[in-house]
Amino acid sequence: MSAATITPPPKSPPRPLALRAPSAQAPGQAHPVLLSGLRADPRAAPAAPVIVARRDQDFVEGLLADLGDASAHAALLASTPTRHQGVPRLFQPVQRVFNLVVMEVFCDLPGQPRLDPRKIESSGFVLRRVVGSQKLAWLKAGTQVFGWEAVDESLDPAQDRRGLAVNLGHPVLNALAPSQRAVRTAGSARLAGAKVAVSEDVQPLFKTPPEVADGVARTLLFGTLRVSSGELTEHAATPPVFGSTPQERQQLADDLVVYLRQGGARTLPVPTARSFSTEQWTAAAQEKPSSLSPAEFRALDAQLGALLLQLGNEFNAFGSGTGPAAMQAALRQLQVESDVRNSQGQVTRTDRSSAYDFLLRAKAVLLDAVPGAALTLPDRWGAVSDTLAQAIFEASLLCLQQQFAQLLPARGRFEADGSGVEARYVVRAFIRLKPDHPGCPGRLVWSDYSEPFTIAPWFESSGAPVPVIPLPDLMDRAQLARVRPTVAFALPPKLAALLRTDAKDLRDGKGSGGNGLGLGWICSFSLPIITLCAFIVLNIFLQLFNLIFWWLPMLKICIPIPKAKE
Repeated sequence: MSAATITPPPKSPPRPLALRAPSAQAPGQAHPVLLSGLRADPRAAPAAPVIVARRDQDFVEGLLADLGDASAHAALLASTPTRHQGVPRLFQPVQRVFNLVVMEVFCDLPGQPRLDPRKIESSGFVLRRVVGSQKLAWLKAGTQVFGWEAVDESLDPAQDRRGLAVNLGHPVLNALAPSQRAVRTAGSARLAGAKVAVSEDVQPLFKTPPEVADGVARTLLFGTLRVSSGELTEHAATPPVFGSTPQERQQLADDLVVYLRQGGARTLPVPTARSFSTEQWTAAAQEKPSSLSPAEFRALDAQLGALLLQLGNEFNAFGSGTGPAAMQAALRQLQVESDVRNSQGQVTRTDRSSAYDFLLRAKAVLLDAVPGAALTLPDRWGAVSDTLAQAIFEASLLCLQQQFAQLLPARGRFEADGSGVEARYVVRAFIRLKPDHPGCPGRLVWSDYSEPFTIAPWFESSGAPVPVIPLPDLMDRAQLARVRPTVAFALPPKLAALLRTDAKDLRDGKGSGGNGLGLGWICSFSLPIITLCAFIVLNIFLQLFNLIFWWLPMLKICIPIPKAKE
């Protein structure tokens, strides 16, 4: 055929250019795919993941209805979370607000055609915590939770979907390779020595039904964003460094009981009966006849009792560990002083003994209430030198570090870090594409990060309609007669006997449950009446505390409701 007989191809209508000019593709080369947040214009550049806040009860159906209607996309894109100080603020489901991530997938080719949904093997998104320039992932290994960790953000979040970093020809050698250990631990430096493979928590993305996607000629994905969780890390939270600033050191030093501070010998409140037992101390606490007068009891409780509470409860100084050991070593250098007098009352000598041994005896009587234990009070608490006071203070910081680790062994996923600054989070979506050709690996495509956002605490109002709980009319005897008990409490004999004593004795702390022998009781109550009683008491205390906090204008709003006309 001669060149003159060749018919030129018809001219095609102009089509939009690709977002970035694709390089010349070899036959069979995979074309680029972009994962974007929902775009207002189907020819726009890729967008960050879109988070929409829904307040309708059937929020999934409502979202799908809006996604299937191209004219509703503008309103949908405007239904982003409210902003607080310029930052998106997401509410939790308990606040009757539901947050959803909306994405779309298209090919980076002229015309930006939608990606065939059948080419998507799986999809999801991750929620990461922003700390400085890092974006931390919530890592797990099976049922074990490691918490927020810095990771290699290019790796697949699922450990079983990551390929080998290197193939040395044998599984054992592959496992020992440093590059493979980094893949196994997702690049976390802290978990570099872990022997188990870790995965990032992934929240699923779902394809919209075909009728929704086909109606707008887009491949759309959506998922519910979880912003509340009961998960805890399974390793101890990192304790704060107590006394890290001069101001904080001074505040902690000022909080020490006076007997632990630098100074000369200090007198103790010695009662007339220098020695007393656990039973006499307990009787004085209950305002019963005792060898200790009420004034003597109050003075001892305010001074010696406060010292024991700080050492025992705040510092756990009588326990075990590096902090208590340091505190015990310091206390053993302290002494208590007892004057020995002759028959004329003159001091002939002063005996000194270990303050730590004295504190152990005092603890048995005042704190532990050991039956039969007795305590003899010295006249003075010995002098505390500047060097010893410093040793006590440093030991108290170690005790606080250990106490913090014991009282707060784990940290919640969305718990504040204690810095006083609200944590910020971002979302990043991904899709896994099926292999383009048999024998070829699939592809992992990531989106950009969303705009950083904060999560409102559960007690913050979202502005959603509040549920109304009707209460019975307390003054309507006929209505009260119809409010029957709806819950029963089983009381053991000792508690039943205590509650059946005179109310005045209960108020004065003189009630007793006896020896625990006798009959147990089952008491039935009406939950609406219990709620009504609690409501009345709540209003009384709100009024009292309003004198301090002035909170009623914000916490209590009462409006009249017209009575329905018959």
